[in-house]
Amino acid sequence: MLDQYLSSNGYFEFPSFSVAIFTILLAQVLSTIIALTYRFTYQGDNFPNKFFQAIVMSSTVSAMVMMAVGDNLAVGFGVLGAVSIIRFRTLIRSPRNIIFIFMSLSIGIATGVFGYAIAISGTMLFCISVTMLYYSPYGRMGNQTVDLTLTSETAEAIELLLSFLSDNGFQASILRIRTTSEGLARYSLSVGLPPGTDPKGFYNSIEGIEGLGDIRYDARDNDEQL
Repeated sequence: MLDQYLSSNGYFEFPSFSVAIFTILLAQVLSTIIALTYRFTYQGDNFPNKFFQAIVMSSTVSAMVMMAVGDNLAVGFGVLGAVSIIRFRTLIRSPRNIIFIFMSLSIGIATGVFGYAIAISGTMLFCISVTMLYYSPYGRMGNQTVDLTLTSETAEAIELLLSFLSDNGFQASILRIRTTSEGLARYSLSVGLPPGTDPKGFYNSIEGIEGLGDIRYDARDNDEQL
């Protein structure tokens, strides 16, 4: 039975030019709707434009692959081998972002096998669900995290900083301590900020603590980072 699938006779005919164009255009339109929904419900400060483009383009690629493979097992193995050569090094940490990329790929898969009704209905229900979650209590922005690095001239200065963070409801943990060439202790901390906290205001507040120097911070949103 396997020989039948691997034989050159094949069980799949490539779609006509007009059908291929319609399929790819439909995949692009639906994935654009998904990308716009992502943009509408995004809550971070710095919108990832390249990730937005990836959502739109993913469906086109997957639709083309599905139409090219069809039910030809030999071609499927060939595509799998070609894709395995590519090393994808982009790390997506947010589960929400992974779902959006997977949804775009699913649109391409559904349209690529000519399941237009599945692709359209799935896109509509997905966008409705995302919008409802956005306005629900679960749609509130999660805590922000600040990666803080600074030097401390004395042990009392870092104790004062930790007391300030604790008294103001910030969750802080020391990640690393090392000694600089000047003999000062350099601390790397991870500080969790409650929703609505301005990272710049937080930075300005710790600048006034005596004994701390070379303060640097990198703020990110836990729920929206790639």
